[in-house]
Amino acid sequence: MSSDGISIIGSGWVGVAIGKGFSRLGFNVIFYDVVEKDLPNFTTDIEYAVENSEISFIAVPTPSTPEGIDLSYIKNAVENIGKMLKNKDKFHLVVVKSTVVPTTTEKVVIPILEERSGQRVGVGFGVCMNPEFLTEIASTWSEEESAKRDFFSEDRIVIGEYDRRSGDILEEIYKPLNKPIFRTDLKTAEIIKYASNCMLATKISYWNEIFMICKELGIDSQIVAEIVALDPRIGKYGTVHGKAFGGKCLPKDLKAFISFADKYHKVKLLKAVDEINEEIGDRFGVRE
Repeated sequence: MSSDGISIIGSGWVGVAIGKGFSRLGFNVIFYDVVEKDLPNFTTDIEYAVENSEISFIAVPTPSTPEGIDLSYIKNAVENIGKMLKNKDKFHLVVVKSTVVPTTTEKVVIPILEERSGQRVGVGFGVCMNPEFLTEIASTWSEEESAKRDFFSEDRIVIGEYDRRSGDILEEIYKPLNKPIFRTDLKTAEIIKYASNCMLATKISYWNEIFMICKELGIDSQIVAEIVALDPRIGKYGTVHGKAFGGKCLPKDLKAFISFADKYHKVKLLKAVDEINEEIGDRFGVRE
């Protein structure tokens, strides 16, 4: 299968980052979004994007609501892709790049694709779940460039695959990056992203709780954090403390995962992480 044509369905920050990355690797990338963007090879016509590519990356928003994750953007994108696949003769790979709770790809994405396309997954089209680990580090968190993660500096690539054929196609286009590639099933890839972001959130809330305790005792928590961080088992992440974590990912992913996981297990630690973040945000503000 030729993998020269890649379409990015959702040209926000993540979509643009991966699209420009693949473009630099020599792939023909089509950027799609519902609103005009100043991007090369851009279209607002999803039919054109899917028809002229062999791989489609879905990178649309998945915001959190009081009820949990909002999958409306994912569903809309998948329905439109499915309609386009109905008229495609060639095998097409659909890659979920958006952060979605475990089982979403199996129970939401694939059924919609099959229904709209009239084709069977693994036969007419393939599916992978490929979480991103991109990071925008603001100067309020760290001045260290090494803390940033872009398309070329992510430290691992996770490929959740419906079947080997789908995984092989996706692995092939990532090989030029020379990064460790881990292939899993779909729901394992989905939870890896949440486990990663929730761990990062936990470290920040931990240091914020230490900060609040030290404040009551008249202790400089930054001195404490800097010395403790010298232990390589602990490290520096989260030691820039004193404000709540904000940004595009950690708050929404933490809340979405708590809402999801609470249906299967009584969540305790992650709820405390969220409560500490809310408290420190109210008292000391939010660091984006």
